[in-house]
Amino acid sequence: MKKITFLLSCIFISTASIAQTPITITSSDMPNENDEVLVSVNSNIGAIDPSLTGANYNWDFSSLTPNVQQFEKFDSPLSFTSPYNYLFNPFNTSYGRDNYEFSTISLPGGTEITDAYDFYKESSSAYKQIGAGFTVNNVPIPFLYSQDDIIYEFPMNHLNTNDCNYKYGLDIPGMGYYGQSGHRVNFVDGWGTLITPFGTFQTLRVISTIDAIDTVYNTSLSLGTNIPRPLKYEFKWLASGKKIPVLKIEAADIAGNITVSNVRYTDSSRTGVPQVGIAENIATAMELTVYPNPCVNEIKVSYKLPTTTYVKISITDVIGKTVANVIDQTQMSGTHQKSISIADLHLNSGIYFINLQSDKFKEIQKIVLAR
Repeated sequence: MKKITFLLSCIFISTASIAQTPITITSSDMPNENDEVLVSVNSNIGAIDPSLTGANYNWDFSSLTPNVQQFEKFDSPLSFTSPYNYLFNPFNTSYGRDNYEFSTISLPGGTEITDAYDFYKESSSAYKQIGAGFTVNNVPIPFLYSQDDIIYEFPMNHLNTNDCNYKYGLDIPGMGYYGQSGHRVNFVDGWGTLITPFGTFQTLRVISTIDAIDTVYNTSLSLGTNIPRPLKYEFKWLASGKKIPVLKIEAADIAGNITVSNVRYTDSSRTGVPQVGIAENIATAMELTVYPNPCVNEIKVSYKLPTTTYVKISITDVIGKTVANVIDQTQMSGTHQKSISIADLHLNSGIYFINLQSDKFKEIQKIVLAR
């Protein structure tokens, strides 16, 4: 009996030891081109202090509620159109994504910079932002960073730290100049269990501090200035294979207080929550329809193409993972139909998304699989 008790004790200790070992994050845990991940977004974490951390720590954010939901989309360089494709290509860029967190910048003279789009390069040693694009008075202006912003270094382990200086600037024809320089410090300050409304994850916690200065110059006013930004914090919880932080909290130092401005976490589709950028059963540019919906064994996809164009149709699950590629080819203008055998895909019952992408448009519709 003593031998059995001792053996069970050893097994328990061994299992506990494995469960309490911090994970390592590598480039294989980052996104790939054409990945999509559904996230819920809020700007409030209640009374929780995001700075609390440690080894084998338990973070409970299960009470978070979303205001809206969005897809984090990592577009292939092959999908970039003019003027972005002149600067960013498969040789220097892994993917691009909309910067949903970007806030409008107002320059002297009334000019506003909106709609940021970011470009990233991923390698086995680092994940970094290499450029961006802004829209100025309805004109898209892409640019490369003169010094890259290194967001992660790999492999990433507990207590690792790295820092970088990043810099970019763009001339705005007839208006002036806007640029930013900053210093980023990344510190893996904790590891342990994170609980969100979507699930429970074993994570590494990374805190990034970003000290940045904007430089603006208006040609017509001959006026320029440097504008220090409040110290920015990014609290990120990374889990194996999840592509983006399963939870990311952005905050700033306002009068000595950490003030949260944006909360984003991986999630499933939530009934009654507004979905930004997710088109469902509406008449759109390509008139995408899917039927029957709910479906059991087969679904038919119908759409119209105004011109001859590249077309890709895929099916993703609620966290943005591609479960099937249906079409990937150039098609002629006109009405097209495609029957998809759901039975052949061996999918479980649940919610999925039909993604239709052309050179200029992308439409998404939700389908319910009831098997």
